[in-house]
Amino acid sequence: MKNRIRETAALRITIEREKLTRDEKNTAKIFEILEECAIPCECLVIDADELSIAIRESERGKVGLLMATLGQQMEEVNVSINGEVTLLYVENEQMTCRGIGMIDSSLALQDIEIVMQRYFKSRDRFVIGVPAQEADRAVQIITGIIDAGYRI
Repeated sequence: MKNRIRETAALRITIEREKLTRDEKNTAKIFEILEECAIPCECLVIDADELSIAIRESERGKVGLLMATLGQQMEEVNVSINGEVTLLYVENEQMTCRGIGMIDSSLALQDIEIVMQRYFKSRDRFVIGVPAQEADRAVQIITGIIDAGYRI
């Protein structure tokens, strides 16, 4: 089972600006800048005033360019690095809403913060970001849930 959960070290970057995501041009501009800087986005969380993205640790060297470019091309934007996360990729499990809920609630009950998550139905891939220091425990919990057939 463990081979169906891949781990990737990542950084969480938050881009803040009042009403940022209410204007689709702002959101599109951020993704254009990510593309210009050649930074792939692994996972994201969107809120009205902020956009948080996870980028692989291997892309850390490009973060300075990203921050500078965002500052130059967008007005009144605040960019911060919110720390290291581990992205867990649960693959080939044909996740359901119930399964995702079981994983989320089980991690929360064990005091493991869910930093971000996304389900790619077309790829049958559930991506969940947890604090790096909690990754091993999170993998154990998720593995236990899946091995039990989501009957916990």
